[in-house]
Amino acid sequence: MRYAARLAKANRGHLGILHVMNIDDVQQWENIEARMRREMRAQAEKYIWSVARRVNEINGMIPSLYIQEGSHDDVLIDIINRDMAIKMLVLGGGTSVGGPGPLVSYFTGKGLGRLRVPVVVVPGHLDPQKIDAIS
Repeated sequence: MRYAARLAKANRGHLGILHVMNIDDVQQWENIEARMRREMRAQAEKYIWSVARRVNEINGMIPSLYIQEGSHDDVLIDIINRDMAIKMLVLGGGTSVGGPGPLVSYFTGKGLGRLRVPVVVVPGHLDPQKIDAIS
């Protein structure tokens, strides 16, 4: 997020933040499902606004916020294909033993062919000073 925020500021660009709610596990009775969706949405809004505040602290901008339901990769591709103002996909690489993370793995592999924009992967082990130095 820090790299993307600084890059947007340096290039007079704009930043968008996406939060995808995976609702596959929420298929019970209608009333319970509706309540769970509302709760998930409220949590997503709280989280995405906290990220937006951090972006604003870094670059003084208010990012575009997207909250969608579905599969992470499909939702991301759909948003990129609908919004022609999007020029790049910036992903943070994970630092766990399990690899860089599912989105990085997908979009640097078979998902790359589905994108119309370049992908930038920021290594997760970089500290803020290193990110500032390269952005």
